[in-house]
Amino acid sequence: MAGPFHVGRDRWHLAWDATIPPIMEVPSGTEIAFDVLDASNGTVTPATVAADLLTMDLSQVDQVAGPIAIEGAEPGDALEIEILEVLPADWGWTAVIPGFGLLADDFPAPHLRISRIDATHAEPIPGIRVPLAPFCGELGLASPGPARSTIPPTDSGGNIDTRHLVAGSRLWLPVTVPGARFSL
Repeated sequence: MAGPFHVGRDRWHLAWDATIPPIMEVPSGTEIAFDVLDASNGTVTPATVAADLLTMDLSQVDQVAGPIAIEGAEPGDALEIEILEVLPADWGWTAVIPGFGLLADDFPAPHLRISRIDATHAEPIPGIRVPLAPFCGELGLASPGPARSTIPPTDSGGNIDTRHLVAGSRLWLPVTVPGARFSL
């Protein structure tokens, strides 16, 4: 296995788009470590309050790190992604953001909960501990055609948000552009 390679949190983009130049090209089997920002693209911090959500720039959320070109990957191939480890930060957030998300019409007021996180649990409310099972919510490959949002999932991946993409899992995605152009 080649590597290790590292992708920093400053190497992100906001669309599945085959015209975005890859930040690196690696051979198949390469191990890559990603240091990524949360879905708010770093806008939400432990000091953020619910009212701050009213001015959040929603055009800058759900960014992905990459893209990584895979040497020799061609349309018709499948790219196997193996998730080796998912390490959360020491805090996380959950929010209702006005005008955004599945229940936006039902919850027009902003709500925000900052939770402390340790190696095994989150504590959304002091004294309440929830076991962690961190997963990678958004990963995929570029596809031909016009750029598309990172949010809706397609057969090439995207904002999958499945709790099954944990350490030890594998996902196969169809390659539709030369080099695959993987991001997460």
